[in-house]
Amino acid sequence: MHTDDTPTSGDQGGTTAVVPELVGMPASEAHDRALDAGVLAVGRNAVHTGAGRGHVADQEPAAGEELARGTEVGIWIAGGAARTPTGPDPDDGPEGGGGGGGVRPEPSPVGPAGGGTN
Repeated sequence: MHTDDTPTSGDQGGTTAVVPELVGMPASEAHDRALDAGVLAVGRNAVHTGAGRGHVADQEPAAGEELARGTEVGIWIAGGAARTPTGPDPDDGPEGGGGGGGVRPEPSPVGPAGGGTN
């Protein structure tokens, strides 16, 4: 019988989960393994193969970290858009502070509706 209060990766009723190693496995398998561990693997680069044939090239947070069950684990799929170091993810909670620091594109000039003169 488990008597201490420390949740383990096998503790399906606990409130925490241990992040599994996802790097190197096919995306579809990584999603399944993450769900089995109690977290949600979410693709962070724009190109993600629908069939899950791409392999995970990177993940955040790293394997072995303890998180609240249901927390997202970002995965980057090989062959997709490159991972860019932009600071905290704005979806990661209060520490993320909404992200920022990026360069906002200038709006393109738009003329009056109809484009003609009277």
